[in-house]
Order: sequence, then structure tokens, then C-alpha cells
Amino acid sequence: MNKPLESEGILQALVLEAENNGSKSRLGTLSRLKEACDDVLSGEALKLARELGWRKDWFMPNRPLVVRSVHEYRKMRHNRSPRTEPTGPTLDTIAHDHGLSSYVKARERERMAVNRPPRPRSGTRARRSDDIIAEKLDFNEQGIVRAELIDGRLAKLKYDTLAAFFHRLSGVDIGKRESFSFEDVASSIRGQISTDDRDALARLAVRLHDNELLVAMGLINEVGRIRTDYGDAVLVKSDELRVLVRLAGLDAARFNPVD
Repeated sequence: MNKPLESEGILQALVLEAENNGSKSRLGTLSRLKEACDDVLSGEALKLARELGWRKDWFMPNRPLVVRSVHEYRKMRHNRSPRTEPTGPTLDTIAHDHGLSSYVKARERERMAVNRPPRPRSGTRARRSDDIIAEKLDFNEQGIVRAELIDGRLAKLKYDTLAAFFHRLSGVDIGKRESFSFEDVASSIRGQISTDDRDALARLAVRLHDNELLVAMGLINEVGRIRTDYGDAVLVKSDELRVLVRLAGLDAARFNPVD
């Protein structure tokens, strides 16, 4: 035998209390409250809103059931048939009535229990964020915040990938920096070579671009590569020379062979 739902127990107690007090108006309020919750959760409210051209925000699928949902549904029903449909229960009425508000909250908890996939035991940051969004924001705000979160998570993934690349390539850990630029990273990479090392590399790069010196050795700088003057054998290839110039901290765009 299935255990009675929490909302059913709350409603039965409220109905019994109203019957004992002989309050027909209270019984009507309870009946309309249950009907409103039923129709919002089943999609009937959304269907009616579309037919009437009414605002649909509060009736969208998977949207949390809140007091405002009931208020808007009753307002819509009253607008369609003002002579036969009372407006209540309104937002203020439910908010200031513990029994009515407890019923709405119970219906929402039951909706969540049915629609939400099982929660991992340890939980996740994404799940906790979704819980906070659903609890604190209305439907339109939820969409905006969730879109921003998705963009943020994608940006974080790209950053982590970039950080891992730089760390593996050069040993620079940009994850430990509060802020950085590519110029900072380049300086860090260059900083792994001492000033004396760069000076030595710069002197070598200058000599390798000095054809007057190279010719005396039977070499020539031709289109940025060092080859022998006695044949086609290449001693230093152009890409290797470019790396040497860069590591020396020289301006490759302005560095031309010395004739």
C-alpha cells in the first residue's frame, strides 16, 4: 500500500477543519487551490494560457510551482469568466495563510521528487548551483543566470586547457597567478634563461648574420639560413636560426644579415 502524499495529508486536515467550522467559503478556497496546483503541474494551465494569449511564464514545464503560479492561474480563470470564477486564492491570501502555503510547498516538493534525477551522494557544484537558482529566482531570471553559468564553465574549461599547455610547454604555472598577460608569460619563459645566456646567444646570432665573417669560414647567410659556400649543404636551417634569435631576445622583424 502506497504511503499518502504529504500534500494530501495537509489538504485533508484543512478540509476537515473547514467542515467542522461550517465554512463554505474556506472549502471553496481549498478546492480552487487544489485545482490550480493540479492544472499548473499537468500542463492544463499552460494550454489555457496559450488559448487566451495570457502570459505563460508561470506555467512553463519544469518551472517550480510557487504561490505566484496559483495566483496567476486564478487571475487568468477569473479574467476569462469574471461572473462565475472567483479570483482567489490570491498571492497575498496564500502567503499569509500557513495551511495554504504549506500545501503549495508540499506540491512543489513532490514535483521535484518525481522530476529530478537521483542526486549523487557527494553532490556537485553544478547541482548545488541549480538548486539555488531554482529556489531563489523566477523563471526568466533562471534562464539568464543558467546561460551565464554555461558560458563561465566553458571559459573555465578553456582556461584550464591553456594553463596546462603553458605549464607543459615551458614550466610556467599561470594557475598560480592572480592575473597574467601573454607578455608576462613570454617574459617568464625568457626568464628561464639568464641574462648572460641571452647575451651569449645574441652575440652568436649576430655572428651568424655577418656574411663578411662567415665567408672567411666558407659559409654564407642566405635567406636566413647558414650554408656552406662550396655546395648546398646547410649548417643552420632558417627555422633554427629564428628560434635562436627569439631566445636571444632580438627583434626578428628588424634583424637582417650584415653584409
